[in-house]
Amino acid sequence: MKIMYFEKTKNYMINAGRIIDNGGFCATGCDQGGTLYVEENRIAAVTSRNEAYSFSRVDYAAVEIDLGGLTILPPLIDCHVHLALDGVDFSAALKRWDNPEELDHIIEGQLRDTLNCGVLAVRDGGDRRGIARQAKSRCSAPLIKSPVHALRKPETYGAFLGRGTLLPETGNVLDHLVMLGADHVKVIVSGVVSFKEYGKVGPVQYTLGELAQIVHGAHRRGLKVMAHASSDEAVSLSIAAGVDTIEHGYFLSDDSLSKLAEKRIPWIPTVIPVAAQLHNPAAGGNNRLNRYVIEKTVERQLAMINKAPGLGVMLGVGTDAGAGGVRHGYGFHQELELYRNAGLSNSQILQSATLNGANILNLGWGRIQPGRPAAFIAVAGNPLDNLAALKRVQYAFLPGQSPPDNSQ
Repeated sequence: MKIMYFEKTKNYMINAGRIIDNGGFCATGCDQGGTLYVEENRIAAVTSRNEAYSFSRVDYAAVEIDLGGLTILPPLIDCHVHLALDGVDFSAALKRWDNPEELDHIIEGQLRDTLNCGVLAVRDGGDRRGIARQAKSRCSAPLIKSPVHALRKPETYGAFLGRGTLLPETGNVLDHLVMLGADHVKVIVSGVVSFKEYGKVGPVQYTLGELAQIVHGAHRRGLKVMAHASSDEAVSLSIAAGVDTIEHGYFLSDDSLSKLAEKRIPWIPTVIPVAAQLHNPAAGGNNRLNRYVIEKTVERQLAMINKAPGLGVMLGVGTDAGAGGVRHGYGFHQELELYRNAGLSNSQILQSATLNGANILNLGWGRIQPGRPAAFIAVAGNPLDNLAALKRVQYAFLPGQSPPDNSQ
């Protein structure tokens, strides 16, 4: 896969076999091919093949790129990752935090895998050391959104995600996160899903008043809030407190789904971190009872995903990459397959993976139309017919100057 960076002082004409705007819409007709024009790092026009177009800046050098029969579509976006973890060995990953050279090497590989899978932006869920924030400062692609570390109550779940924060300290902590350049706030509302007892989730950490105070404080500082909320109680509490996204949302109810639609709060279901445990002996995936619990939990989550679009809930795609059994980049395509298993159409899945993700991360990406930033990927095949085409990424295009070596 090759990364190409547009230069602001050049005009680009890119010919492709097809151009998918978002979801099921082919910008120029699926069988006709098309040409995409880029000026000053933005999409200037999308036309049928050989249709005339004149650049507004004729003094800029013109570059023509022929992608043959490849399909252009918006970048894939992972709405929930943990760059500080490797998805292989949790204990080893934590020990690596004290070995910066080894840690940097591993994260470089994770980001390379992420790019090779066509994922050009990720939203991190935080870590106690702020490792994702450090990676963001060194990395031009993929784009990384980081909360630095998560907020949680002392002596509750999530010690590796963030230091325990007493409620009176929240304002100072939020100010510090702003100073460190946090892109959003991550708050841990509940514990995690049990793999041994169906329907059991770790307890809720906050009262409504406490959580609402955190959300208000984050919003007042211009930061959106992503809420780790498994159990319907945690989801319902988070909705009432005004969070901006629900992460995980295991065991949420039909009523909570309806409220998500009403409040226009996106849901990132993260199915693969639970489904992956079926192949993880450490989580009891080989134990008959544990396997039953895990399978039933996944089955219920897929059923709720199936209902979500019909109710008007915005679905984002998040993998929880770094969790046990979920590798960065590769887990994204596993999550898409689970969405397919849930009964979503390829069009719905593509919208969740591109446009919805762009909206959740506050990016201008997600559409192939004039005025949008020139960010997109080119794949072999038509993902509207077969999602496997998304695994065959040939090019990634991004605004900005090219680094010394722009191939991956």
